[in-house]
Amino acid sequence: VMMEMATYRYHGHSMSDPGITYRNREEVAQVRATRDPVDRVKKYCLDTELVTEAEIKEIDKEIKAEVVAAVEAAKSAPMPDPSELWTDIHVGQTKDFFMRGPDITTSSGVYGTVV
Repeated sequence: VMMEMATYRYHGHSMSDPGITYRNREEVAQVRATRDPVDRVKKYCLDTELVTEAEIKEIDKEIKAEVVAAVEAAKSAPMPDPSELWTDIHVGQTKDFFMRGPDITTSSGVYGTVV
């Protein structure tokens, strides 16, 4: 089974990017109303009778509870050691791999300090 989800970023790239400099609010609203990948999968599953509306609601409820629990766990966990900054981000890289950090001392790979 292969599923492809064509997604769309509803918000800007960062706090300083409102996301409406290069597109208007109407475009975002139109995409949200017609192309939202989560809504499309829900509709497909309902239309093909893979699930019922009640099952969708239960799945949504379970997902929201899981996200809340994960956020609470993350907020209560101790801050990781700075040496963990790049852990599990890029694995199996070549010997010439380099990733620029906020400054050269936190970069990873051949040009910076391996953290």
